[in-house]
Amino acid sequence: MHEGQVQVPVLALRRAIANQFPDLADQPVQVVSSAGTVIAPFRVGQELVARLPLVPVTDRAYHDRLHEEGRYARALASVVPVSVSQLVGVGRPFAGYQGAWSVWTWLPGRSLDHILLDASGSVDMAHLAEDLAQLLQSIRQLPWDRSGWSDNGRGGRPLADSEWVRTSIQRSAHLIDRDAATSVWERALAAPAHDGPPVRIHGDPMPGNLLLREGRLSGLIDVSEPVVGDPASDLQPAWNVFDEPHGRRFRQAMGMDEAASQRGRGWAFEMAIGGLHYYEDSNPTIFQLARRTLDALLRSA
Repeated sequence: MHEGQVQVPVLALRRAIANQFPDLADQPVQVVSSAGTVIAPFRVGQELVARLPLVPVTDRAYHDRLHEEGRYARALASVVPVSVSQLVGVGRPFAGYQGAWSVWTWLPGRSLDHILLDASGSVDMAHLAEDLAQLLQSIRQLPWDRSGWSDNGRGGRPLADSEWVRTSIQRSAHLIDRDAATSVWERALAAPAHDGPPVRIHGDPMPGNLLLREGRLSGLIDVSEPVVGDPASDLQPAWNVFDEPHGRRFRQAMGMDEAASQRGRGWAFEMAIGGLHYYEDSNPTIFQLARRTLDALLRSA
């Protein structure tokens, strides 16, 4: 999918785990099927998962970032109504992989991206709309120093036009109505900006980061770093998860105004339009989810 992406031999990873995490030396290691575009996950025994960036990252800042993500995961677990995967340790480079990696607790459940494409009828979408709104709103309970926008994640900076989005629309012209897509984007850009201080937000509320068990929201994975910014970014599931009327029910449960709803369309559009052409031939799951999201956005327009 990406330039510089590597395939990690399972045997090499197992040796690295045994060397760097001796308590796990006897645990089996196996590849986990995933549509992720950043991380390759490997199941370690029954209770853990090793997470390796598809493109190895060698700088020290990434090592520090993993520890920051671990601290944030612990903080999230204290306020959200679902389980949150927790950092166990950070690994060093090894033969066959020249970057930092990490080990986290394994959460049972099935990721929402697979459910949406394979078995959406097994989920009560009305309940999911309420559950997801409660989860995203609970993140705002975490304290922060009010220092301003975090400038990371989706929503950590104001929604703005970009060459990437405009080029992506052009590159996707064989898949969507280019003029209608441009209209959705420009309407979002024209919406009033967030009025007030930035707030704690998820930063990447994508279906692949959410787990369900027995039809109900149960877990949060891949929490990344803290994000502070536009709460409208958390409205993305109204289009990347739900169809109407459940998208409307989700937006109502989030309690935001029409301006936020328009910006939320923009955040959802920005993610989907880039993924549509970029993953068309390399990641069927992400491609299908991007197309599903864009179809919802164009219908709602």
